[in-house]
Amino acid sequence: SSDRTGLGPAERFRYPFLDEVYTMKGSARPLPSPAAVFEGVWIPIVTPFRNDAIDHAALARLARHVAEAGVAGLVAGATTGEGALLRAGEPEAIFATLRDAVPQLPIVLGVSHPATAEAVRLARNLAALAPDGLLVTPPTYVRPSQAGIRRHIEAIAEAADRPVLVYNIPYRTGVTVEIETLQALARDARVVGLKECGGSDERLAQLLQTTPLRVLAGDDHQNFVAQCLGAHGVIAAAAHLLPHAHVALRAAIVAGRMVDARRIAAALQPLVAGLFAEPNPAPLKALLAHEGWCDDALRLPFLPVSAALRERLLRDYAGARAALS
Repeated sequence: SSDRTGLGPAERFRYPFLDEVYTMKGSARPLPSPAAVFEGVWIPIVTPFRNDAIDHAALARLARHVAEAGVAGLVAGATTGEGALLRAGEPEAIFATLRDAVPQLPIVLGVSHPATAEAVRLARNLAALAPDGLLVTPPTYVRPSQAGIRRHIEAIAEAADRPVLVYNIPYRTGVTVEIETLQALARDARVVGLKECGGSDERLAQLLQTTPLRVLAGDDHQNFVAQCLGAHGVIAAAAHLLPHAHVALRAAIVAGRMVDARRIAAALQPLVAGLFAEPNPAPLKALLAHEGWCDDALRLPFLPVSAALRERLLRDYAGARAALS
């Protein structure tokens, strides 16, 4: 027999930490409505560094800047935020700075750890801060089965008792969260959405048709097509730059003004391509530093962009600004 964890007695003996996870009490703060929150243009905000420490003043300035452009929310401590390279206590400090700087914006925090027990511990600690959600990556490197992915995410959702966005990014994790797994996860009301990266247009259409999840596109070069197909929004690293244009693109698609939408998408496309020509977030930080928002500083194994790409980025950024003026 099994209980609400879905594990039989033998499996529960192998995963004893789940006994604690599945008896966690609910959060006192009500869950936000996914229909109201998880849509529009979200920014996976970079983590500015200075002398290898977080530059909280720069983080706050940048957050206020993108908020003024009308973005829907922020994701912190995920891929673009160099979440895998953050140290103990830094995700909490980042959240505190963002909540103070932009109290009007919802904030989602990244949870990425291959060991379920450690991911649960991290999720519980972050949930105590009352973020508006958690962006949960399937276990990286270990390449678990679909059942293993499901139980990993279910354990995190139960422990945190916050809205969960599943982060499907197979070219980083080595596994795809299959549609059937997402349908099963969606039976838990806390699993509200998906950041979808690297999938086909066909998969995106199936996700929108066969799951109740809020689907946010996560590959910037797919954002225009994904939103035309019905994606509820985007989590767009490129939207750090010219954020008003990304917000305008979303508004044009929603309103059916496709001529305007195509014009904006075409103007942004060369810049978007350049921002991912070398590992993200190095190109993005190079341009943000050029604009004075933060230092061009990363943590190893990230390296600053090449001189050739830096020149290309400056050229494409100037071209995008001119085309959108």
